[in-house]
Amino acid sequence: MLTCPATEMVDGSGVLYFEQAFWRAPEKPFRQRFYMVKPCPKEMKCDVELSSYAIRDVEEYKNFCDRQKDQRPQPEEVIADIAEHLTTIHLSRCERGKRCLYEGSTPLGGFPNSWGGAAYCTSDLSIHKNGETHIWDKGFDDNGSQVWGTKAGPYEFKPAPKSNYDDMFSPLNFSAPLSLEKMESSYAIDDQ
Repeated sequence: MLTCPATEMVDGSGVLYFEQAFWRAPEKPFRQRFYMVKPCPKEMKCDVELSSYAIRDVEEYKNFCDRQKDQRPQPEEVIADIAEHLTTIHLSRCERGKRCLYEGSTPLGGFPNSWGGAAYCTSDLSIHKNGETHIWDKGFDDNGSQVWGTKAGPYEFKPAPKSNYDDMFSPLNFSAPLSLEKMESSYAIDDQ
């Protein structure tokens, strides 16, 4: 899992590019998204709103984070390439004494999703103090039976060794103020 800043919206929301690839073929991502990150609206009981969006031309963004900034699509192109809204997760700061910094999930009932025979999907996300990110995506059919996603628990993404990347930060480092410069990360999946 690799994330890096892509642009900033007029309202101050950060846009991150996200891709997942198998560690043996990092140049061939199998999932690419934009994440829009912003503080939750005051009327909601959460701290951070994380919305995922499809990308209009995923080929243009392959290995976006590994390229020099002048070789990437520019901010105005990124904004134009933000496509279909996929999911939103509302994250809250974790209680004292827990391993996590932020945790949250999609609203009750999830979001419409037709992939793999699903009718809807849900996501649970936690960002841990040690830099790990745990993601549990599940798809369900109209009868509520799970049709895709792990059943035992979330995928656990651990920070890649420092020798591979100079600057390791959580992809959702929200210690005020929100800064896109601190949101560039690479993760290796722990598929025990």
